[in-house]
Amino acid sequence: MAAHKDVPGLRIGEVAARTGMTIAALRAWERRYGLLTPARTAGGQRLYREADVARVRLVRRLVAEGWSIPGAVARLRAGGELEADVDGPTAAVRAETDMGEAGRAVLLAPLADIDSEAVLVAYQSARVMMRAARPTELRDALVALVERLGGTVGPAAEEDEEVLPVDLSLGEGPPLLPRASASSVARMRLEAILPGLVEDARELAHHQRLGSRRVNQQV
Repeated sequence: MAAHKDVPGLRIGEVAARTGMTIAALRAWERRYGLLTPARTAGGQRLYREADVARVRLVRRLVAEGWSIPGAVARLRAGGELEADVDGPTAAVRAETDMGEAGRAVLLAPLADIDSEAVLVAYQSARVMMRAARPTELRDALVALVERLGGTVGPAAEEDEEVLPVDLSLGEGPPLLPRASASSVARMRLEAILPGLVEDARELAHHQRLGSRRVNQQV
């Protein structure tokens, strides 16, 4: 049975249906994070394994608990889930057992060398983002994150060494850029934490807008 589950035979549409994801989102996770490991037919068509289904479900479960997508993938990679063949439900049970504070420590370990306060702020900000209902709330969460880590946020202007080239506005209003002195602790914190959370915020905002459009069309 296990050998059968290792055989790539699932089309991406079936993986999407079984994981509650869209095909576009699955392709993005494959491209950005290396989460899926499809084989290819002679004609170039991707075929997926049960292991891919299990990985997507595990990442979705972690994200629902407040992890960022890159952090959830890093958690699985640290546990060997992205390198080893995974036998579907068995892997899901094993990973779920390993979760909790010990699992979160794997994600936050790279930030521990900065300071514990930055780790806590990053975790709390991710939780706020997961509960956000609108893109403006995601934008405000990112602004609050920058300020809590010691930086400032302002409109786009002539760039200098203090500006981090990351737009926090998410398309809600004029561009907003974080700033912190190049040699400051705040800068080190922001460079370690901000890119991953901004990427996740953009993806969340995209899904929120799609959902809003569907509601408006139904009305």
